[in-house]
Amino acid sequence: MKKKETTIHKRNELNRGTDMYSLNAKRCFNAIYYLYQKNRDIFTEYEKKNINFISIKFSTLRNLMNLDKDNNYVEIIKESIRELQTTLIELNNWINPITNKKYLWYATKFLNDAHIEKDNIISVQLEISVLFKQLMKEQLNFTKIDLIQYLNKFRTKYAMKIYEYLKSFGGYRYIDITQKHMMKLLNIINEDKTYKDYSALKRLVERQLIEIAKKTDLIDVCFFENKLVQKDLAKQKIFRILINKKNKKAVQQQEAKDILESLIKRF
Repeated sequence: MKKKETTIHKRNELNRGTDMYSLNAKRCFNAIYYLYQKNRDIFTEYEKKNINFISIKFSTLRNLMNLDKDNNYVEIIKESIRELQTTLIELNNWINPITNKKYLWYATKFLNDAHIEKDNIISVQLEISVLFKQLMKEQLNFTKIDLIQYLNKFRTKYAMKIYEYLKSFGGYRYIDITQKHMMKLLNIINEDKTYKDYSALKRLVERQLIEIAKKTDLIDVCFFENKLVQKDLAKQKIFRILINKKNKKAVQQQEAKDILESLIKRF
């Protein structure tokens, strides 16, 4: 059976930016992103008629967010949507596609409003911000990422974020990420002081890279420790992460193994 195509063309500003979303909110964000791009022509016609809300079935979001086994999916989706309304995404060194103005730092939100009409809980109506509509329409500076095959397999928001970040540098052999930038990328700067200790952050990142190598089209993701001298002469550890893609045969073998393991677990 042919697999359902669930690829999004996600802007690299978002892949490399910082968000404060939970794992389910990230899945919800990407699901809406996918549905908007897939039905872009239809939604554009709605907008021309000043219809700013798009209607999405809960069952559709349930499938795209990998919640098929969760009976409480409606409440999970509603909570995820609340996050998308109230929680910011931070973008760095980017150009606003509407104004063409460059910003060193920009904070914005994905959804303006959301509602369920009357007693109908079959679908939810969402109003996406004008800025994000433009970002999703433009086919520039993006990375192709598959939702169901890869993104929804992750158990943590950290693995999802690191994977998206690495994918956005697909043409690179490796990238260097400072300890400070890694903490910002994963949005753990304002959490408890646990990850201010490099060894603790290293263990966290290691776990995510092992999961990424096991579950996605990237393999041999690992890092080396080094020193980096900043302008203020302060030294920081860096993560040098290798980015090697699996060949098609390796991907197919892994998929076959996953299917077999899934069948075994059922019995």
